[in-house]
Amino acid sequence: MIQLYLSRRNLLTLLSKLDRAAKGELTARTLIKHEPDNPDYPNKYEIRVTAVEDSDYYISRDPDPVHPREEATIRARGVSPTFTNIREGL
Repeated sequence: MIQLYLSRRNLLTLLSKLDRAAKGELTARTLIKHEPDNPDYPNKYEIRVTAVEDSDYYISRDPDPVHPREEATIRARGVSPTFTNIREGL
């Protein structure tokens, strides 16, 4: 198993890239991580992380459940964490 470390800044950047792509802006929606010398959080392998919309990612299956505390936090941000109707765009 490969351990990938993403900071809050990395995660927010990926979300921003999704928002920009939804507005029609050109973005690869991708971060490339390779920081083998970071003493606390080494990303030893070059890894490409690409953000995709839920409606694209879960096109052929339903997502796994989310922990209730995470679900509440996600709902507070205006997103449905259960994605029960994700293919319909909810």
